Amino acid sequence: MNDLGPLTKSLWAMTAIVQVLLLCLLVTRRNVKSYPAFSAYIFMTLAQSGLLFVAIKGWGFSSTMSWRIGWATQCLVLTARAFAVAELCLHILGRFRGVWLLARWILLGCGAVVLVYAVVAANHQWRLIPNTAELGLEMATAAVIVTLLLFARYYDIVVVSPLRSVAIGLCVYSCVSVVNDAILERWLSRYVSLWNESGMVAFLACLLVWVWAFRRFAPQPTADPLLLDRSVYLHIIPEVNWRLRALNEQLMQFWRLEAPRT
Repeated sequence: MNDLGPLTKSLWAMTAIVQVLLLCLLVTRRNVKSYPAFSAYIFMTLAQSGLLFVAIKGWGFSSTMSWRIGWATQCLVLTARAFAVAELCLHILGRFRGVWLLARWILLGCGAVVLVYAVVAANHQWRLIPNTAELGLEMATAAVIVTLLLFARYYDIVVVSPLRSVAIGLCVYSCVSVVNDAILERWLSRYVSLWNESGMVAFLACLLVWVWAFRRFAPQPTADPLLLDRSVYLHIIPEVNWRLRALNEQLMQFWRLEAPRT
């Protein structure tokens, strides 16, 4: 760890402590069952930090071995984050079968586009594929979350506090990562320490937001609300949203899904 500055070491230690705290809260507050993918993502980031600490201490920050371990673990972390984003969409849209099926195809399409973009943009240079794929995935993550929140706002879907905090944290960190990957690392390589430290500060801030969001016990599960007949909606609007029900019915007809039995 001799080639890492004192600020980087301090940020690394603080991030690891907050990661452990967040994992403890997820377990003790019984949120793991509700957010398994997000919990796995936090665990993967903590495991990555431990492996990188061992690699850098043994081979140095700029060594080939550290680079390989870093990108190997980063691929796993990015995969875990993609599942966390999918879980976020499921929590918000899962009760609307037609809308959720459309969202699943959009998520799968984003993943396929990212992989194709990484291979093409790398131009047969395999060392560039991980970085290019990360840039594409971070852009896709930010776009999906922003679209999801705008969709929820337009259709008056209530996004509870933990979900909202997870969404905002993932989106902010993805935006910071895009800036780092697209600008600092590519054109300002001599500021590599700034690139590392800015990413660590952003992730630490997101972890603190998530710690605050998951400080309480998970709410008791409630039955999914029933989508009522149009006549009922017309009487109780704006308490419920007829537009969302109409959209969901259209998508269910498009996907040829059966309506849930009541």
